[in-house]
Amino acid sequence: MLLILTNSVDSTSDEIVRRIGAGRVFRLNIDQWREYRLVIDRDGFEIGDPSGRSIRESKVRACYLRKPTFDDPIDIPASGSPEAWTRSEVGAVIGEIYGMCRSRGLVRLVEKGAGIRVGKLQQLRAAERFFRVPRWQYHWGDAVRGFPERAVAKPLGADFVQDWRFFFTSEVVPAELDIGFPWFVQERIDASHDETVVYVDGTIFAFRLDRGTISGIDWRRDIFSRALEWRRQPQDGAFESAVRGFMESAGLAFGRLDFLVRNGERVFLEVNPNGQWGWLDLEGREGIFDRVVQALTQGWAHEERLATEAAPRDDFA
Repeated sequence: MLLILTNSVDSTSDEIVRRIGAGRVFRLNIDQWREYRLVIDRDGFEIGDPSGRSIRESKVRACYLRKPTFDDPIDIPASGSPEAWTRSEVGAVIGEIYGMCRSRGLVRLVEKGAGIRVGKLQQLRAAERFFRVPRWQYHWGDAVRGFPERAVAKPLGADFVQDWRFFFTSEVVPAELDIGFPWFVQERIDASHDETVVYVDGTIFAFRLDRGTISGIDWRRDIFSRALEWRRQPQDGAFESAVRGFMESAGLAFGRLDFLVRNGERVFLEVNPNGQWGWLDLEGREGIFDRVVQALTQGWAHEERLATEAAPRDDFA
C-alpha cells in the first residue's frame, strides 16, 4: 500500500489516489490529524483514518511526501499558542513516520529536507556546470558592489512577510537596498518566456509561458486570478542531458526546474525538490500523472493486486 503524507486540500493527491485506487492508498492529511488515530511503539506505527481504515508500518510498500503542511496560517502571540505547539508536534511526528519509511527504503521521488540539503544558493553554484546562470549575490550588513544596475530581489525561503503576504520577485536598484535586511539579488534577465521543467525519475516534461501574457516579473502573481497558457515544449537531446546531469549531481529523483528563455538560451533560476506540478497536467494528457504513478507503484502494486485477487472471499458467506 502507498502511504501519502499530505493535507486535505491537495488536489494532486486526489488524482493520484484516483489513478492508483483508493484501496491501495492510505492518505494521512496533516490538517485533519484530530480525525485520525495514531500509535507508534517499538513495533512500528499504526494509523487509522476517519473512514475506519487503518495501516500498519509493515503494510507500507511505498511512501510519498506530498504537502504535509497546514494551509490555514494562524496568528501566534508573543506569549505562544497551544495550537502552534500542537501543530509543531504533529509536524514532528509526521517527520518520524517519514523517517521510519525512509529507513526501510520505501520513500519515493520526494526527499524530506532536500530544499536544505540542496538549497537555492547551492543550486546556482552547482548549475554552472550545466546551464547559463544569472549573476547573483546574497548579503546583509554591507552594500552590494559591482552588481548590474538592473537586478531583481527574491526570497530565499518561503515564509510570509506580513499579514500572510508573499514576497514575490521584484525589480530593485541594488545600491538602494537597506543593508539592515538580508537580500538575495540576481541580475535582471530580459526574457521572452518562462520555462518550467518537471523531472520525474529521469523523465522530463517541459512547458513554456510567453512573458508577454503576464502582468509583471513574477508569473505567480497571476495564478490566482486567471489561467496561464503554459504550452508543452519539445526538448533537444543536449538540454535533456544537462537536466539529467544536474539532477543526478544534486541527488534528486524529482523536482520542478525554472528557467528564463532569452534569445533561445535557457537561464537557470532554481529547482524546487517538491514543487507543485498538477496544474501543468490538469486533463491528464501530458503524461506527468502517469509517470508519477508509475514511479510510486513500481515493484509492488502489481504483486499486491494479484495477492488481493487471490485471497479467499468471505463477503458471500
